[in-house]
Amino acid sequence: MPAQLPFEQPQVTLETVRILRFAESKADLSIGLRITNPNPYALPVDRVEFDVILDGRPAASGRTVRVDKLPPGGEARVDLAGRVDVAVVATGLMAIGSQLPVAYAIKGTITLQDGTALPFARSGRVPVGRIESVGPRPR
Repeated sequence: MPAQLPFEQPQVTLETVRILRFAESKADLSIGLRITNPNPYALPVDRVEFDVILDGRPAASGRTVRVDKLPPGGEARVDLAGRVDVAVVATGLMAIGSQLPVAYAIKGTITLQDGTALPFARSGRVPVGRIESVGPRPR
């Protein structure tokens, strides 16, 4: 990251939540994040660590294993995997059944290859159409 240029924090947005499967009272999730680099230079990302809360309940946490360099003024989609207790998913599915957007909060850290840690936090609502359930339903 060039020292002479101003630095703007990357923006992280929760884009999708997919319920992949249910097993042993847990649900496997796929979480899609969009990371936007507002800077006029590329950001070499080493990893992204995160915690996601859906409808007021901890939903997933984890870290990426590899993230491509964020292009100048560009963005990248990062797909993450998580596992959550079915009770959290059930509450989310009830909210989905009501067709209301589901509240979310995400916080974490983007760590650059030089070790610089960039914390982020965001909250909002995920439209129902962006939360999908795929695979078998719980019994």
